[in-house]
Amino acid sequence: MGIERFIWTEHAEDRLRQRRLNASDVEQAIVEHHAEREVNDGRAEWLIGGKTPQGIAFEAIYDHPHGSDENAVRIVSVWRLDLQ
Repeated sequence: MGIERFIWTEHAEDRLRQRRLNASDVEQAIVEHHAEREVNDGRAEWLIGGKTPQGIAFEAIYDHPHGSDENAVRIVSVWRLDLQ
């Protein structure tokens, strides 16, 4: 079983728009880097880093599994590293 579904919180969708990021870039990073994820100390279970095709670095926090669904990820927030 692998990650097949992404549930975006309203907060995470707002952050995508504010930070000019694409949902598919974040979803792809989660799939590609899930095995390298780090434990997150805050509002979500996991933290990953990624880059857009344009080379913009970002991080995302998410929960997996989402409830009892091993195939689903709940994305809680995302931010660009170049804006910090």
